[in-house]
Amino acid sequence: MLIRSRRWVALLAVVLLCASGAVAARHRGRSGGTPGEFDYYVLSLSWSPAFCLASPAAAECGGPRRYGFIVHGLWPQNEGGWPEYCDVHVPVPDDVVQGIADLMPSRALVYHEWSAHGSCSGLQPAQFFALVRRAYASIVIPPPLLRPTVATEQPTAAIAAAFLRANPRMPATAVVVTCSGQSAPRLREVRVCLDRDLAPRSCSAVALRGACRALQLIVPPLR
Repeated sequence: MLIRSRRWVALLAVVLLCASGAVAARHRGRSGGTPGEFDYYVLSLSWSPAFCLASPAAAECGGPRRYGFIVHGLWPQNEGGWPEYCDVHVPVPDDVVQGIADLMPSRALVYHEWSAHGSCSGLQPAQFFALVRRAYASIVIPPPLLRPTVATEQPTAAIAAAFLRANPRMPATAVVVTCSGQSAPRLREVRVCLDRDLAPRSCSAVALRGACRALQLIVPPLR
């Protein structure tokens, strides 16, 4: 019986080692797809006031400008998953970093998003970040979320509904609202699914998994 127990312990150790190795490989940035081979994009808009509450020393949080939504990323997506860290090793030119700073104010964010996601787009850095700008420009931010001066608490569904009203061409399943925090969830991101021509489209099931489950969330004001 003792021998059998030891065998199960050894087997479990191997399984855990393999699992941890797989996670580590993902974080080390091994290639997860072929550049240019994907189905659609997810435009991720991060609510900067909530991010700055958690990370006040971040680049976007200490300057004179008050950010609302900034671009977290434009992510190539497949119907059943997503590619990332494709085998492309082209640096982002400094003029491209500076040119996208109004939408992505952190240089580290620009580098990370290119490495993790832009590398799978099949585009060069200047082309990819020009596409990021076009994607952002294609979305109308609901007026109540442009420059809120006081914190509000509202139904999570109301955030998605506001985006749908401001963007009538969006299918109801094109918008995913995410949140952070347990006891008092805060608006974290709004993600919009776009086809490869940047037209709104329904998100696949895998893109919907990160949706906020809280019925109500807090929208922190601009700082």
